[in-house]
Amino acid sequence: MDIKELLTRMNEVPHVVGYEGELTKLLTGVFSKYTEVTEDKFGNLIAHKKGTGKGPKVMFMAHMDEIGMMTSVICDGGFVKFARLGGIDARNMLAQEVIIHGKEKVYGIIGIKPPHLTPPSEQKKTVELHDMVIDTGYSKEKLEKLIKPGDIITFKQELVELKNGKVACKALDDIAGVAAMYCAMKNLEHYNHDADIYFVASAQEEVGCRGGKTATYTIKPDIGIAIDVTFGRTAGLGEHESSEMGKGPALTIGPTISRRIFEDLKSTATKNKIPYQVDVAPSRTGTDADAILVTEGGVYTGVIGIPLKYMHSTVETLAISDVEMTGKLLSDYIISLQDSAKEGEECFWKN
Repeated sequence: MDIKELLTRMNEVPHVVGYEGELTKLLTGVFSKYTEVTEDKFGNLIAHKKGTGKGPKVMFMAHMDEIGMMTSVICDGGFVKFARLGGIDARNMLAQEVIIHGKEKVYGIIGIKPPHLTPPSEQKKTVELHDMVIDTGYSKEKLEKLIKPGDIITFKQELVELKNGKVACKALDDIAGVAAMYCAMKNLEHYNHDADIYFVASAQEEVGCRGGKTATYTIKPDIGIAIDVTFGRTAGLGEHESSEMGKGPALTIGPTISRRIFEDLKSTATKNKIPYQVDVAPSRTGTDADAILVTEGGVYTGVIGIPLKYMHSTVETLAISDVEMTGKLLSDYIISLQDSAKEGEECFWKN
């Protein structure tokens, strides 16, 4: 399976925060070809590729949850009020098609009063999320037989292929990171490595890195690297706050990041001619790394970001090549650990 096909299949499966189960089933089948796969109590998917036991425990983590919504009230006229799950941006909501996942799929739209009937006093105001409703076309009586409060809601947005190896869809944050781990698994399929590798598709990152905390506590890795998306260069964003698509992954540096991990990732990329960029995170990273770093006695931590345009929208956009280069960097990093041990370098993770 290539990256585009995997992204397409993951995008089609609902995996809203706290309701990642269908994606877990899909990924279990995909990952099982390369690793031993288990699911923990919290819903994290943990794919373990055993090493010889002579190397460190290395954990790669990408979150599999997507932002979405939840049904709150079923109203007269077939309208549905909803609550957000994760960082939904109200500016992106209007005129969207959605799917309510009840006893059966219920399709709806988020509409708005036409400008002709909107008073001038309202025309310049942003419509708040709590004022929006989903129009299903059903009567309230019929709708109550199909859905209930608490049912999840996803955006109806298929993956779209753009020019020059770019794709766009609703949930690339962070199925792109999951796809990069899949690349690494394939690259390492026949490689005999010392490190014990744990590929974690974490749950509930979008509401506080919850799965990142529980999985790290269970695995107790020596090295933990979060793979997530980072802000892609768009009009209005400068070099200091974004990375260019198609020019390789961005390596994060900042107080959350272990300097040794950053330098080793950088040297691995250079040695293997993988283009890379640098992301500066002067505080928290906004990724699972923030949880990984402070678990138990602490973990040597790194972050690799895949440049992504239009984050937390229905048209998130990235370059497939950046996902592939990220996967190669992960597998080459494992090989670099092996090479370092052969050359007699100090095993810093034992300190």
